[in-house]
Amino acid sequence: MSEKLRLTPMAKERFADFAESLSVGYAKDQADAGIWAREEALFKARMTTMELLPDGVRTKNHFLWEVMQGEECIGTLWVFQEEKTYFIYDILIFEAFQNKGLGSALLDLLEEQARERGITEISLHAFAHNKRAVHVYKKMGFEIVDITMRKYI
Repeated sequence: MSEKLRLTPMAKERFADFAESLSVGYAKDQADAGIWAREEALFKARMTTMELLPDGVRTKNHFLWEVMQGEECIGTLWVFQEEKTYFIYDILIFEAFQNKGLGSALLDLLEEQARERGITEISLHAFAHNKRAVHVYKKMGFEIVDITMRKYI
């Protein structure tokens, strides 16, 4: 990590690409977890994204940021604020920048910013099959507060 990370508000013009990429990733996660059928997952993911972000980057209490290192965008972050809680809907370090400690640095940056704004809790959801993400979240001090289990018979 040569330069410190910073968050910049996502430009309105970048939202469509962000929303589509987000939907594709979410559809894959839902299908991989066996929650949605693969053939309907992308449609459902797009609908969910539209429902959660009806006004795009201007949706109330939702913060869409580009993660910058120097002049380069290395990822995105979507956070929802409810009272004194941040909920991370999506955190993404682009593939070319992964495995360099930048996800942990981004979580540190978010925590620092949250404290400055009086936020007292940060929460998120992680798919169990995303072992790398779960490992990073645990390493960064996140605790498991709920477990959903399933058995196929």
